[in-house]
Amino acid sequence: MPDIYDYMHWRGDLSIGQDGFNEVDNLILSAFSYVPLEGIIPSNYGSGITIGEAARKFAENEALWKLLRMREDKRLFAEIGQCRRFAGLALHGHVNRINTHEEKQFSAVSVELGDGSLFISYRGTDNTLVGWKEDFNMSFLRQIPAQADAVAYLENIATDFPGPLRLGGHSKGGNLAVYASAFCPPPIQDRIVAVYNNDGPWLQADMVKRPGYAAIRERIHALIPQTSVIGMLFENEGRYTVIRSNQKGLFQHDFYSWEVIGPHFVSLASITNSSTFVDHTITSWLEESDEEQRALFVDALFQIISATGATTLPELKEKWYLSTPAMIKSFINLDKDMHKVIGRALKLLMQAGRKHLPDITSSLRSGAAVKDDAFK
Repeated sequence: MPDIYDYMHWRGDLSIGQDGFNEVDNLILSAFSYVPLEGIIPSNYGSGITIGEAARKFAENEALWKLLRMREDKRLFAEIGQCRRFAGLALHGHVNRINTHEEKQFSAVSVELGDGSLFISYRGTDNTLVGWKEDFNMSFLRQIPAQADAVAYLENIATDFPGPLRLGGHSKGGNLAVYASAFCPPPIQDRIVAVYNNDGPWLQADMVKRPGYAAIRERIHALIPQTSVIGMLFENEGRYTVIRSNQKGLFQHDFYSWEVIGPHFVSLASITNSSTFVDHTITSWLEESDEEQRALFVDALFQIISATGATTLPELKEKWYLSTPAMIKSFINLDKDMHKVIGRALKLLMQAGRKHLPDITSSLRSGAAVKDDAFK
């Protein structure tokens, strides 16, 4: 089935001014923020360069290639750098902040769309362990550092750019887009045309009750694959469009697998039974454990991982033969209280799973659930 590359080949000869911005454009520009752009795009608004120029500079900078999240991101940059629909768009305000002490991973870039509006693209979780730690911190913190930075970034860009705004991101980047739109000042919020959350976590239940969220709610567009896990976290209110992916299970989080037809994604009627099961299980776990228990569990988990000395997922994977013994030793050396914390968290998670498995089994037998192969 066609994907975002096929879309660029099909629609790439028309500018956004000629054929309006759509949901596939959103995903492409949200994905673009994963590309390491240090030294290529200015950090301020007003002195940007085009995507085509940035692509040429990136192709000549082998040092940046080593920072890629995945190889496919390099191909994406090359393709949009040669696509007439995107190559002439101006890039502004690139920031990338990694702070281990603050447990923060934040990056964003702004794109002038050529139709008088600006698209702010928030990067999702990268390959750094601190980025993943910050994601887990969402389970017990009302605001993670990246969310605070997302609001500040939007306010700074909106001060310099007077026109309509669109916000988007993939994974954690989608959460940042929703958070920034809900907690920015009303005058800026009034200028937001649309917010795109591409398989990213939503906000915690108490946050969706805030006036700021209510004001932006109808302008939020959530896109999730049929076996979504990340995009089902927290309070999504059932407000999402289900997209067909050519991958299976967790691998559907990879936006390169999302199927496209014309200027839209191939949509489905509902998520799969396994996605519903995981959603209900995690929701129950969050409800049964308090914030302090979650915080202790997350800290213990990453204390074990940190014992490997790795700072990125590739380092952890490449040296698995050294990492595994180091993590086992770190777990053994935890004090008794931390062992109890981990044991209780895992026990609650298993209890939540057993609680909801009968519901999924019953749905499968009745034909009410959407079958997939996640349990095979």
